[in-house]
Amino acid sequence: MIDPLLIAYINKNMLKKLEYLDLKISPTLDSPFIDVNIMKKTERTYRVVGMLTLTTYDPDSPEEDPDNELKKINFTTKKKVQLDDHDAITLGWLEKGWIIKEIRFKKDEKTVDSMHYRQGYRLYKYEEDQIQKKKFIIDQQIQNWNESAASLDHKLDQQLTNNHKKGVQTLIKMINAGYIQGYEELVNSPLFPLNWSIEKRLKFLHFVMAFVQLAGNKTNFDWKEIGASYYQAIGGSKEFDLYKEEFIAQLEDWAQCPADTLGLTSLGKITPLYFSGHIAGRFSTYQFGPVHALTDLAIAEDEYYTNTSILWLVENRSILTRMAAEKNFLKEANSLILCADGHLRTSHRKCIQQLVKNSSLSQVIIWSDYDPDGLIIARELYEAVTQVRSPHIKWITPQLDVITNWQQYEEHMVAFLKQQMVEQEQVLGGVSEWKKWIAH
Repeated sequence: MIDPLLIAYINKNMLKKLEYLDLKISPTLDSPFIDVNIMKKTERTYRVVGMLTLTTYDPDSPEEDPDNELKKINFTTKKKVQLDDHDAITLGWLEKGWIIKEIRFKKDEKTVDSMHYRQGYRLYKYEEDQIQKKKFIIDQQIQNWNESAASLDHKLDQQLTNNHKKGVQTLIKMINAGYIQGYEELVNSPLFPLNWSIEKRLKFLHFVMAFVQLAGNKTNFDWKEIGASYYQAIGGSKEFDLYKEEFIAQLEDWAQCPADTLGLTSLGKITPLYFSGHIAGRFSTYQFGPVHALTDLAIAEDEYYTNTSILWLVENRSILTRMAAEKNFLKEANSLILCADGHLRTSHRKCIQQLVKNSSLSQVIIWSDYDPDGLIIARELYEAVTQVRSPHIKWITPQLDVITNWQQYEEHMVAFLKQQMVEQEQVLGGVSEWKKWIAH
């Protein structure tokens, strides 16, 4: 007799519309396998369209894991795999119920049309059990993490210096407002990059906890101290090394300030924001003329504005230097141009938002590469601006035209990218085009 759970699994994952299993099976005494016909009911007749070869393994037999070779195949419920029919390993997998052999016939009900192997119910159940075990372990880890996080706010409030306080408190708020109570919330949380695995997200939570605890106790600290003080075990100082750059960037995004200002001193890295045009803050003022640069540290400590009415946000330095070199153009056009230099960094976003909030801008012109990354960067710039307010925003197309609606620009670029990709430097334009875009 075939296990009803196995039948339900086959019905759901292997049979097509109007197909069913012929369960009138004659047992074969000298074989561990049984052949089950796949039938299809049509308007006029019943037809044999295929056959499954499987085994009815004893569910009460001792538990075992599939071997590594089988795991490497990465079976799914829909995956069809070619295996050697006469290989002892294949026959062993089939006999233990890990896999099922599927044959499909042509219309004569005899000639083989295709033959392959599918994931068996036993392998499916094993993998589902592994997922549940993994979820349980992660749920426990998240519960422990939440218990530690719950005491952070009060404990650190007494220890933080004024210099550290704002950024660290922002991190604590992100921790407490994350509502990450278990596996599902962690998988679906918008607080992390979409491509991060569940393990990486959990590791980052520990990194933030370690960072906050250390920042609350020390004015300055080294990268290696973060893991060492948190894990307090041999090798702890290397626990976060694999994701060093990504974790720091994400932490800065959460804290809305550079890690340097929170006490991390060992990276020795200053991020510049290149621009040309008028910018002023409490500690510095820049006039029209050459290309200048603000550091991420300056942006964290200052509050900037511009007297210009037009803000250009470009992806590449070559556009910045080209426009700055055009004598008097920026001044006459009352424009400020900032270079994102690739994907938007936390400090760049903060400066852009300061300028949008503190200035009287009449329009923002976004100009990025015409490739998939360029489209993402264009969206990052757009979101950075509109999170503060919504001035008149324009995008420059590969055809040197102006589009004033994000959805329209995105659709235009998606269609364009199906055909080709163009770097921003290939379509620099000139003063006449730049003025037309402003006037559009």
